[in-house]
Amino acid sequence: HYLNIDRLQYFKDQAAKVSESDILRMRYVARELRSEKPIQYIIGSCDFMDLKIKVNEHVLIPRSETEEMVDDIFKRGIKAKRMIDICTGSGCIALALKKHFPEAKVLALDISPYALETAKENALLNNLKIEFVQEDILHLNKDLGMVDLIVSNPPYVMEKERQEMKANVLNYEPALALFVSDNDALIFYRSIISYAVEKLEKGGWLFMEINEKFGKEIKDMMKAAGINKNLEINVDLNSKDRWLSGQKSEL
Repeated sequence: HYLNIDRLQYFKDQAAKVSESDILRMRYVARELRSEKPIQYIIGSCDFMDLKIKVNEHVLIPRSETEEMVDDIFKRGIKAKRMIDICTGSGCIALALKKHFPEAKVLALDISPYALETAKENALLNNLKIEFVQEDILHLNKDLGMVDLIVSNPPYVMEKERQEMKANVLNYEPALALFVSDNDALIFYRSIISYAVEKLEKGGWLFMEINEKFGKEIKDMMKAAGINKNLEINVDLNSKDRWLSGQKSEL
């Protein structure tokens, strides 16, 4: 990354020499890696759905499981003119949606002004125009209008699950985007589903990444709320319940 050579170049010319300043930089990087800092934070970016996404301590590192959810949206052939990504973080989901639906209006909502600044940088980096909204989905003040598609990867890791997490996540990724109270682990899902009931057009879609422990419970919440058409729990490549999808009833 720092020497701007790809893997093929490296194998073709392993005898190439680097400068002393480059070696000092590599030693610094090695110290950061030894402290279990994620390499994405060290180099400041990662790839997501063929987009280059800047990341820092204010946003989560986009996961391949989230790519699977977004890819599922594309494969279903959904027609959407107006959509919103709730808890957008780095903006990776919203930007992937805008790239796939270039004529659509895409809104990206987050409570963190620092996350939104990063998302705005990513929009510029990828030459994509979306609308950013600083709001708390738990206490939404603005009327953002009706939408055809809602997507969200909200906080869903319970506090008691901290002990199961690796240091590279626990020590570096923002707690605001990760954790929920053990006493109310589904707080974000209730708010998002309530919002979807009010603001989704009939036949509109809702996609939410989930904690695998609560798939059935969240599915039942969606069903009871009337988001019950094509409602299903989707499994990721690791055979874990990873996201829920469903359409608002047209009745």
